Amino acid sequence: MTQLPEAVFTETLRASVAHRFTDAHPDATAVRRYLESLRLPDLALACACRHGDERAWERFVLQLRPTLYRAGRAITGDDTAGRDLADSIYAELYGVRRGDQGSSEPRSLFRYYHGRSTMATWLRAVLAQRYVDQVRESRRTVPTDARELERALPPEAPPAATRPATQPELTCP
Repeated sequence: MTQLPEAVFTETLRASVAHRFTDAHPDATAVRRYLESLRLPDLALACACRHGDERAWERFVLQLRPTLYRAGRAITGDDTAGRDLADSIYAELYGVRRGDQGSSEPRSLFRYYHGRSTMATWLRAVLAQRYVDQVRESRRTVPTDARELERALPPEAPPAATRPATQPELTCP
């Protein structure tokens, strides 16, 4: 396994606690119980991957790529589409997508993994959400068939001869 700096992992644990107890002020016992319930090996792997550790990435791919492919196939019902879906989240996991509002800081999906479930369970949920996003996006696409386009367009304006007298003729300068 990789050598993750203690301060980095401590901050990851702190963020997980803050996420869990957003609106509460837990006592030390509640925090301890929460920390003991976490999937620490998975959380450490996610943290190391988020911080660019190559050995962690190798381990992630070796251990979890088969899970991603199986989940993708189960979600889409097709081997090729499932593989494409699974492969589509690697850039987001790695942090290729940049931060909001023009920030140049990488925004890895791993920052949303808090260790409350296994990483495999979390990844399946991420894949399912990405699939839903893809389906929604595909429904928003503009039809390309000419007949569909004609049906989607508003009816043409009447020619000037049939236009009511109250409607002035528009001319372009």
